[in-house]
Amino acid sequence: MAKKKGAKPLTDEDILNRIGSPLRKAADWSKDNIAIRGELGLKFYNRELFDTDIAEKGKPDPLKGRSKHVVPMVQEQVTTFVSQFERVFDGQTKVVEFLPSGSEDAPAAKQMTDACNFFVRTQNSYVALLDSWLMNGAITGLGVAHIYFYQEMGWHPPITRKGVPEEELVELVAKEEAGDLKIMSRSEPYPAPLPPELTQQGMTPELLAQMGAPVQMLRDIKVRERNNQWRMGFKSVRPEDFIVSKDARFSQETGGIEARLQGHKCVMARAALVEMGYDEEKVALVTSATESTTGIAMERAKNTDYDQGVGDVEDDVDVYEIYMRLDVDGDGWREHVHLTIAGDLLNAPVLLNVEEVSKFYPYAAFCPFPLPDTLFGHGIADRVGDDQRLVSNIYRSNIDGLQASVNPQKAVNMQAIPNFDDLLNPHPGRIIRVDGDPNEVVKFLSTPYNGGPSMQFADQIKDEVSSVTGVGAAMTAMNATDLQSTSPAALSQHANAQMLIVEKSIRFFADTGIRYSFRVMVDQLRSNPEGAQQILSRLTNEEIPFYSWDPEMDMTTTVAFGVMNRDYMQAVLRETMQWQAQGMDSGLVTPQNIYNTARMYFENAGIKNPDAFITDPSKAPPQPDKPKESTELEIQAKAMQDATAQKAAADKAKNDLKLVELIMEDDRIRDKNDMDFEIERAKNSAQVDTARVEAQINADRETLARGFEQIAAMQPKAPQPPMAPQQ
Repeated sequence: MAKKKGAKPLTDEDILNRIGSPLRKAADWSKDNIAIRGELGLKFYNRELFDTDIAEKGKPDPLKGRSKHVVPMVQEQVTTFVSQFERVFDGQTKVVEFLPSGSEDAPAAKQMTDACNFFVRTQNSYVALLDSWLMNGAITGLGVAHIYFYQEMGWHPPITRKGVPEEELVELVAKEEAGDLKIMSRSEPYPAPLPPELTQQGMTPELLAQMGAPVQMLRDIKVRERNNQWRMGFKSVRPEDFIVSKDARFSQETGGIEARLQGHKCVMARAALVEMGYDEEKVALVTSATESTTGIAMERAKNTDYDQGVGDVEDDVDVYEIYMRLDVDGDGWREHVHLTIAGDLLNAPVLLNVEEVSKFYPYAAFCPFPLPDTLFGHGIADRVGDDQRLVSNIYRSNIDGLQASVNPQKAVNMQAIPNFDDLLNPHPGRIIRVDGDPNEVVKFLSTPYNGGPSMQFADQIKDEVSSVTGVGAAMTAMNATDLQSTSPAALSQHANAQMLIVEKSIRFFADTGIRYSFRVMVDQLRSNPEGAQQILSRLTNEEIPFYSWDPEMDMTTTVAFGVMNRDYMQAVLRETMQWQAQGMDSGLVTPQNIYNTARMYFENAGIKNPDAFITDPSKAPPQPDKPKESTELEIQAKAMQDATAQKAAADKAKNDLKLVELIMEDDRIRDKNDMDFEIERAKNSAQVDTARVEAQINADRETLARGFEQIAAMQPKAPQPPMAPQQ
C-alpha cells in the first residue's frame, strides 16, 4: 500500500487523544460489569451475609436473635471444580505439543514443544498459575493470564576478589565501561607471594626488585556484577484490572481473545519504571497511584483491614498495558501496537512507550461455562448463587426451629419467686428460692421441630445444582441407586455421566486458554531472538533458528480427558498394551506406540517421571537388526552350500599341505647348499688370511731388525786402550 502524501506519524498527544475515549469506555465497562460480577461471586465464595441480612443505617439488625448461617455451596463447588481441572492438566508431562505439517518442520516443532513446556513446567510454577487463573474464572466467570517474555535486570551482592593481577584489572575496567559490573573499591597494589623455592633461598620482593627481576603486583577489588536473566512470565490478572472492549469474544481460530482493545492495569513502583528504561522525565510526570475502590478489590482486601498496600513501601503509580490496532506512522495501515500509559486516564495520562507487535496479544482467557459469541459467560457463582441464598434460608429456619425446640421459651410466675435473679443463674446445681409449689414457678412453652421435610428439599436443590455444574457432593459420592448394581459397566456409566459437564469445560479451556498461551510464548520468543537464544542455548547447546518458528503451526493439547475415572483409564491402557504386544509382528504397532501407551499408563497412575521406568525408543541407541528366520528350502540349500564349502576347504587344505611340504624340501636343499658354500668359502678365507698374517709378521720382523741396526750404529764407540810397546 502506498503511503499517503502529507501523512505524518502521530505524536504522543495525538495517540492519547485517539485512544482516550475508547480506553475509558473499556475501563468503565470492565469496572461496571466484570468487577461487579466478580464482587458478587467473591462474596458468595467467602460466605458473606446477603444484602438483606445487613442492617441499614439507623435501622435495627433484621436477623437479631436469629441464625445468620450461610451454606458453603459456591465454596464447595469452586474448590472441587478447580481441583478437577488441576488434576487433569497437571497430570501431563507435555501440556501442549506442536504438530509439524511436513518433515522439514519437524525440528522446529520439537524445539517449540520442548521450549514452551520448559517454561510452563520447569521455569514457572504451573500449579500456582493454574490455581489463580482457574479460581478467578470459577468465582467471577472470567480468568485471564498475562504471558510476557522479559529480561529481569538486577545486580548481584558485592563480592571482594582477592589477589587480582593488573592484566585482570584491565579486563574488569573494560567490563565496567560496558556496564556489566561496578567496581566498588580497590586496594593499593601489593607484591604477589613468592614461590616456595625462592622463599627458601631467602629471597624477598625487595631483593628481586634490586636485582631488576619483575615482581607481579596484585590488588583486592570489590565488585558488583550484573544479574540479568531472561524469563517467560505468567501472571494471573485480577478481574477488576482486566480492560477489554464490549465486542470481546473467543477466537475460533487461535483460541485467544478477539477484541478491538484489550489490556490490563497494574501498580508499579516509579523507580521500577526508570530501571526498565522508560524516560525519566516522563516517569516524573506520572501521578501517584491510589488504592482501588471497586467492590471486588475491597472484598479481597477485607483480610488486610481493607488496606491494599499501595504506596506503603515505595512511590507507586498506575500503569496500563494496552493492545490495539492504530495507524501510528501515518501510512494508512493500522498496525498492531502495544501502548504503555501511566497515571490517571481521565485527567493526566502519560504515554511512556509505543511499540509494534504481532497479532498475538498476550492474554489468555478462561470461562468455565461460556456463552456463544462472547467472552463473558457464567462462573460457578452465577449458577449457584441464587440456590446458595435459598438453601441458606432453609438452613437458617431449621437452625432457628431446632434452637427453639432444644431451648424453648419459658413462662415464669413472678409471685412465686422472691428473687428473680435466681432463675438467671446459669450454673449447674444452682439454688432457686421459691414461695409455694416449685412446679408452678416455670412453665415451658414447647415448640415442635418440623425441619425434616425442608432439609430433604434442600438436599434436592444441592443435587440439582451439582448436575448443572458437574461437581459437588452428588457427583463425587455413591448413592443407594448406584449400589443396586455392582457391574463395572453400570459404575462406569455413572462415572462417565458425572464427568460430562466438567470435561466439556476442560476441553474448551484446553483449546482456548492453554492452546493460545503456547502460541503467545512462541511469538514472544520469535520477537526476541537474542534473549530466547540466551536462555534456550543452555537447554539444547545449539543455535536455534527462531525465524523458522511459527506460532500458527498446528498443535494439540495432550490432555488425557477422562482421567477423573482413573480406574477405567488404567484398564483401557492395560488392555491397549496387551493388544499392542500381540500386534508387533503385523506391522500395525511400533515400539514408539508401546512407549506412548506405557507413558500414559504411568502418568495416569500419578507418576510424574515415567522416563525413570521406561526408555523412549527414539532416544535409545540403535539396535542390531534381528536375523531373519530361514525357510526349509533355504535351510537345505544352505546345508548343501556348507557341505560343498567344507569339501572345497578340505581339498584346499590338502593342496596347501603338499605345497608347504615342497616349499619346506626346497628350503632344506637350498639351506644345505648355502651352508656347504659358506663352509668352503670359510676354509679358503682362512688359508688366505694365514699366509697374509705370516707375511705381515715377517715384514714387521725385518723392519724391527733394521731399526735396531740403525740405533746401534748411532751409538758412540768406546775408546780403545793403548797398545803396549813391543819389546
